[in-house]
Amino acid sequence: MKFDADEVKKAENNVAQYLKDGLLKKDAGNSQFSGFYMENAKKALLIARHLQKLSTEAETRKNNGFPEGFECFLWVIVLSYYSMFYTANAALAKIKIKVGDKIAHKVTQDALVVYFIKNKKLAKYLLEDYESTKNEVLSLMGVSEEELLKEFQVKAEALIATFDYQRRKRGEFQYEIKMPAKENMANLALERTERFIQEMAKAIGRMN
Repeated sequence: MKFDADEVKKAENNVAQYLKDGLLKKDAGNSQFSGFYMENAKKALLIARHLQKLSTEAETRKNNGFPEGFECFLWVIVLSYYSMFYTANAALAKIKIKVGDKIAHKVTQDALVVYFIKNKKLAKYLLEDYESTKNEVLSLMGVSEEELLKEFQVKAEALIATFDYQRRKRGEFQYEIKMPAKENMANLALERTERFIQEMAKAIGRMN
């Protein structure tokens, strides 16, 4: 999706409403959690990279006790997105903005537009990367943004994605999308995430 003037205006209106409804808050104390969010982002990316290796390298599977043919590209994409999500919240926390629990993914995206894209602190293509990765996860899992937050809430001390949800939602990803396509999507998600974190970290650094 390309973000034009109309999209920016829509995000501005949404953010104004979020602030009124308490879904987004100006909270000076939230800046202390910027590092916490960034650490979560780095953990999610680290695990996503490892899962990618487990899915593509026979030696890595063997050394870690996984059977030949094992793949978990879905989780690479999910964790890549969560890495971007936490990075975005790290940046928002840095400018004393706190995202609430309700429709957090949508609120975060609109807040990025208003506080980082509109004023050219970040290039628009990074937001396009963010939204594309989010939408891929939602589509692949067949869930809403609220369900995604509920099912895959990433904890600071135990970053865990269970395979039970994939089992219950079988067919939507694992069996309908062929292996090369899954791998390509996972590779792209990792590339987007690494680029997003790198550029967002630069932006956060300039706020010090």
